[in-house]
Amino acid sequence: MSRRSWWVMFSVLGASAVLLPAAALWLAAQALQPQPIAAPGAPLAISDLNAARRLISREVLSQAFQGEPLTLALTASQAQALTQDMGARVLHAPSSLHLSEQQADLAVSLPIRQTPLRALHPLGDWLNVRVRLSAPPSGAPVLQAVQVGELKVPPALALWAAQRIAEARGLRSMAELGLAAIETVQLSPTQVSATVRWRAELSAQASALLVPPEMIEALSRAHHQLAQQLRPAAAQTPATPLHWHRPLSELLPPLMAAAQQRSLALAFTASAPRLHDEAARDNRAALLVLGLYVNRVSLATLVPAARDWPALPVRPVTLQGREDWAQHYLTSAALATDLGGRLSDLIGMYKELLDASPQGRGSGFSFNDIAADKAGVRLGRIAVQQPQALQARMAEVQADTDLLPDVRDLPEFLTAAQLQQRYGGIDAPAYRAVMQDIDRRIAQTPALR
Repeated sequence: MSRRSWWVMFSVLGASAVLLPAAALWLAAQALQPQPIAAPGAPLAISDLNAARRLISREVLSQAFQGEPLTLALTASQAQALTQDMGARVLHAPSSLHLSEQQADLAVSLPIRQTPLRALHPLGDWLNVRVRLSAPPSGAPVLQAVQVGELKVPPALALWAAQRIAEARGLRSMAELGLAAIETVQLSPTQVSATVRWRAELSAQASALLVPPEMIEALSRAHHQLAQQLRPAAAQTPATPLHWHRPLSELLPPLMAAAQQRSLALAFTASAPRLHDEAARDNRAALLVLGLYVNRVSLATLVPAARDWPALPVRPVTLQGREDWAQHYLTSAALATDLGGRLSDLIGMYKELLDASPQGRGSGFSFNDIAADKAGVRLGRIAVQQPQALQARMAEVQADTDLLPDVRDLPEFLTAAQLQQRYGGIDAPAYRAVMQDIDRRIAQTPALR
């Protein structure tokens, strides 16, 4: 290479070293702003959740999974309230939604100090994001425009970035399946409605996505272990099992013990990352098998091969004498292993609020149900984040209170009016105090420390 060529190359490298950081700083300065564009919303009213009841109705969901269309309609105020609540709880950021004819404008203001870009806070305290969606004649909403601060981002680039983020978190395939199920979306200044249909081909894709071959093997091990635990003792008469129930503290530890034995056997040959992944998979399988069982849902709905596995006798499983607490606990735990704890927290809270609604059919808002949900979420998190530690800890479980703290003293069956009168509604100081007490109790529970 000639002297001139070397000189040109070093000049280009030197200019790049100066211009690229300068360009990055300019982009950051354009993206960051001193004030948020979205203001914190008012606390979510229970009435704003009434329309969402259909989303958690077992009868409606059963029909939806058989191919029946499911339509959800929200008023503009309900959609705005849910947007603000989800933004506050999931992103810890204020958000807003504005509806117009076949268009929706969403704004989110992210506090820069709570993001990986916190070092740039001298350039601005807020990362304001504006998104415009339009509703086509059929299918999911279409991304029309994106703006970050003063920067206009091409929709194709924003969509590409969103796909990369979803892929990094293992959510892209599930998100694409959900979008494919949307048949129509209708937007107007006063209402938003969406119709979804879960077609047979989507069920097949979801099953293949949710239950890969290695997970089927783990589910089979957990299923066979549970069948063995549920086998009636020889001394029982045929009539006895009709009233026989099993405490969760008698069923979960043996399943975890079997998973631990497999982990110990793998420890001699598997690398540390593989051992962690295998232990987490076995834990997830145990919680999923038990979660489906307590809710009386056949595993064959997810894994067709399970039809040939041993039949499980129908027996109530209880947690501190309550079958509903076992259902709350295990459902939340199974959800938390795949969907993340914060989403499971939201599902549990919204379910309790709907139960308290005057228009609902639930038994009322129960803080002890919330405690069972939150304890289950913690169990699910530990199951995948510290899988071997949880397997060892389960060997010490002797009673149901080792899995869930005693929460019988917490108020339950509250109507919406009672919840508002006694606690000021969700997120009021009195409500938060009870939630903090629940978190403290859970943190002191032997299996969940």
